[in-house]
Amino acid sequence: MIRLPSASRGGSSRGCIVGTLATLGVLACCGHAVAQDLRPARFCGACHGQIRREWETSAMGKSWKNPVFQVFLTDAKAELGEKVLASCVACHAPAAAVTADYKFESPVSQEGVTCNFCHNVSAVDPSPSPASYTFDAANPLLMRGPYSDSDPGSAHGFVYSEIHTKGEFCAACHEHAAAATGVPIEATYSRWKASKAAGGKQCQDCHMPLHAGEAAPNISKRSRGKVHAHSFRGAHGVGALDSVVVLGAAVEGGRLKLSVANRRAGHALPGGGGGMREIALSVTFFGAAGESLSSASVQTYGIQYADAKGATPVPKWLAAKVVRQVEIPPEGTAVEWCDIPPKARRAAAFLVYHFIDPAYLPALKQRQVDLSAHQPVVMARAETKLP
Repeated sequence: MIRLPSASRGGSSRGCIVGTLATLGVLACCGHAVAQDLRPARFCGACHGQIRREWETSAMGKSWKNPVFQVFLTDAKAELGEKVLASCVACHAPAAAVTADYKFESPVSQEGVTCNFCHNVSAVDPSPSPASYTFDAANPLLMRGPYSDSDPGSAHGFVYSEIHTKGEFCAACHEHAAAATGVPIEATYSRWKASKAAGGKQCQDCHMPLHAGEAAPNISKRSRGKVHAHSFRGAHGVGALDSVVVLGAAVEGGRLKLSVANRRAGHALPGGGGGMREIALSVTFFGAAGESLSSASVQTYGIQYADAKGATPVPKWLAAKVVRQVEIPPEGTAVEWCDIPPKARRAAAFLVYHFIDPAYLPALKQRQVDLSAHQPVVMARAETKLP
């Protein structure tokens, strides 16, 4: 059983909601709108069909029903009771958080990070730890987005929102620290903000790029020809890890030099996941006849936490300190060295992205968790002849 820390709930109010949950250091909302006021994604899909279909297959659309997340949540509730929901739903089912629907009686509460939530956020303050958002509960059908000239429709009102065009919007759930210890347990936003990428690109540029289409093809009188993708392409996207890094192999000074260059990610890799993800670099040496001589693990990139008693690895919710942090920096290169065994004539290096730290896999498999969406992916390969 995975033990998670406790959480608390605040009071409720109707209006603009601003809140954080200090116990875990993750976002939560203290007030609530009325669940019946929020529209499910199928309502939005009547006009925004393409966008809805993309969202349904995304990690955002699956954030609440993610089987790995549900295992953590089940164990948390078993030890801590229903009160732990307040911390978890804040980012995995925020519509439930802003309506205080912790029994999930409304269908929209089970939709993960759903349309009516994101497009009703009116402000995000990325400076606290955790960051916080403002949800306009008084106007649940006043949608916000990146355009100032959208056609007003009968389904809902619309206003331009600058925050929806900025990386700061993502900070609410992608930037927080454990309140008790200050240990960063999600720092994707701050690492992007400190990188050169922040000078020219926002999170949305990479994770919501423009592609051919229309936001509301049967409703809007204006044709833009392009629409922001709502598949929220991340590491799980098909082909998303292709060419993100460049792996090089060469012989220098009688040793094998492996270079891992982060070329496309605007933040450190593996990124996201709060210590759950890792990237493994390995090498295999071959003899003159092509026979395999030996294989070795060269480096593991990621973050590893320990709890207050020093036990490791532990999920980010139990993090009391960082015991290991080796990452591939944005627009940077990690360099590793290997001794070359005798008789080796060729070396092949592999960089493999693990969506779940292999240390957690035995327990998850024992629980018969569906891991089909979390299979490792080979990010890059490199070979070199040896003298």
